[in-house]
Amino acid sequence: MEEKKLCNVPVFENGMAQPVFPFTDGKSGEAYDASTSDIVRYCVYIESDYDMDGDGKRDLVKAMIQVPRSAVEGNYKAATLYEASPYCTGINVDGYEHMKEVQDKEYRKFDFADLDHKVDPRVPSGVISPMELALKADPKDWYYEDKGNNNNMVYKNLDHYNYYLIRGFAVVLSAGFGALGSDGFNFVGSDYERDAFKCIVEWLHGDRVAYADRTGTIETKAEWSNGKVAMTGISYAGTMPYAVATTGVKGLETIIPVAGISDWYSQQNQQGAQRYWPKEVLNSFLAYYCSSRYNDETLTDKEKDDIAAFHHELSLKQLKCGFDYDSEFWGSGNYRLKADQIKCSALIVQGLNDENVSTKQFEMMYRSFKKAGTTVRTIVHQGPHVTLTMPSKNYGMLVNGELYDDVVNKWISHYLYGVENDVEAMPEVLAQTNYDQHRWEKEDAWLMDTSMNLTSTKSGETVIDTDWEAANVSAPTFDDVMTEKSTNMSMCFVTEPFEEEVTIQGTSHLEMKAALKEGDASCDFHPENRNDVDTLTMKLGDSKISGKMDDVEVAVLLCDVCDEEFDSIQATDPERNVVPVDIVKEGGINLGGDLPAFDLAEFKTVHKKYRVIARAFADLCNPEAGYEPETAQNSIELKKDEYHNYNIYINATRYTVQPGHRLAVVITTEDPVNCMIHKTYSVAIDNASVKVEVPVTKASKDRELVVR
Repeated sequence: MEEKKLCNVPVFENGMAQPVFPFTDGKSGEAYDASTSDIVRYCVYIESDYDMDGDGKRDLVKAMIQVPRSAVEGNYKAATLYEASPYCTGINVDGYEHMKEVQDKEYRKFDFADLDHKVDPRVPSGVISPMELALKADPKDWYYEDKGNNNNMVYKNLDHYNYYLIRGFAVVLSAGFGALGSDGFNFVGSDYERDAFKCIVEWLHGDRVAYADRTGTIETKAEWSNGKVAMTGISYAGTMPYAVATTGVKGLETIIPVAGISDWYSQQNQQGAQRYWPKEVLNSFLAYYCSSRYNDETLTDKEKDDIAAFHHELSLKQLKCGFDYDSEFWGSGNYRLKADQIKCSALIVQGLNDENVSTKQFEMMYRSFKKAGTTVRTIVHQGPHVTLTMPSKNYGMLVNGELYDDVVNKWISHYLYGVENDVEAMPEVLAQTNYDQHRWEKEDAWLMDTSMNLTSTKSGETVIDTDWEAANVSAPTFDDVMTEKSTNMSMCFVTEPFEEEVTIQGTSHLEMKAALKEGDASCDFHPENRNDVDTLTMKLGDSKISGKMDDVEVAVLLCDVCDEEFDSIQATDPERNVVPVDIVKEGGINLGGDLPAFDLAEFKTVHKKYRVIARAFADLCNPEAGYEPETAQNSIELKKDEYHNYNIYINATRYTVQPGHRLAVVITTEDPVNCMIHKTYSVAIDNASVKVEVPVTKASKDRELVVR
């Protein structure tokens, strides 16, 4: 290996790039020496097509570049691993407090038509090479205090991709519009946001102009780039690869989205009902949270007020939608509608215990790539909202015996450097099992042709209400109570114990007939703010604003229950987003080269008589709502005792039910964890109408549901 370190071009063995390049840290501050650094670092400012802030100049998007020195010196052309993360230049951690500060504040009217100013592009007056620019670069341009985040240092993901740098890949990071160093506004789920990140791919491919600084006069080209790009990242950074992929941009060869969003509406809502955490259901919250541009000391008070006015107007637009889908507001962020433009391949990664970004998101993304006819593979694991390598926590996990980064390495070595390996022979689904995290199973497809039907044996009508106190539930105890037996606010159906194991894979479909039984609709069912949400956000369910009845919610839980306690991997925090890990071997993951080793970790298990496998949320005011997000745009006025047919789609999962275990289906009203607006109402359910179609990997007998 020591000899390989002398190489000045990438080396590929066993189908993947090897650690043959030396490394120099970019977080050393004043000690960083650009003239000797083995990794060349600098920032560029790519010109977009927009003038969102109306200053008469096209908005610039800042990108931070890291490239092995050998590529910049011309020894080879480097492929690029690119993360588009609106968080990476800093965040405003005071988001909740800020929403309360602005809930009653008056802003100037912001006209969204002003975002489309047509402005001529700049004309460069000169050119600077990457090395010249890097020698002039100041590390403070990429590593500085995040004023919005308790003085931590930003670009914390600066070293998340060191594994790839020492193997010859370039790494590019950008936070997009509205971030410190860039122009424009953070506009969640918009074409503007998508195109800002697309511009960077175009520059790397040689199709767009970038400048050496924010004056926008001296051009710089990615002379070291081979024009081929892979996008990756988790959560918001896992969403933008999918958004950019739907543009069909040249140069984007593949994406590896981790817990990415394919539709912003169904990230925050499902079938007309709220599904996300109560204090974060307005896009303007996330837009403010990611707008590190507020900390740009060169901005005038007017420029800061313009950003704030934009964000406030974004709030008002969403309030008019209520919890329903609106094509004007949500359409641009429904990326699956542009699936036919996808040209690249995808390796989609998702945690099956992710309650932040729902598993429905990866399934819709998978469907999009199948529709596009491009190569798609999926890795589903038992974790929550995480990447299987966590550099910030100094640990990593294995995927079917391989280091996660090695799996990604093989994938991008093939698609960016043309290395012949076995990635296209990977199974379409590689799934970590719930009963043994060391076991991974393979499937030829995610969508199943076989199903198991669960049918209620109970007749008559059951009424459930929203009285948390009578049911003795709170956010921490909700799952415990719901899975034990029926309550005043829930019906718990169970099957008989399974004689043999059955593996569920995909989205389960519940059918039922239900009616509003009691509730004062004229007062919006007496809304209560149980989670200390700001009053602006609380207006989201106000019929006086939206002009319609809204958010008469039901929630559905698909559960594994057993008379005896069993080990399972599941979240342990009230928000259901933390699955603890055990370090099984310190320094157990060798990253190669001079990089320090990571610890090898596994998920911890808990010992309970149940595990919630998957959830669903739906609004009784949206009986037309189905699987597709856009079907939730038509709401009705509920009338007491007037039944409607509902088709509720439970979030996708892969789960094996063991012999001796039962499946439970719980139909309830409000889920305290997700409930922003607590309301007083009751719902009547036609017991005999309850049916659940459960997709399974192989034929299995149908089962009856009895009330528990």
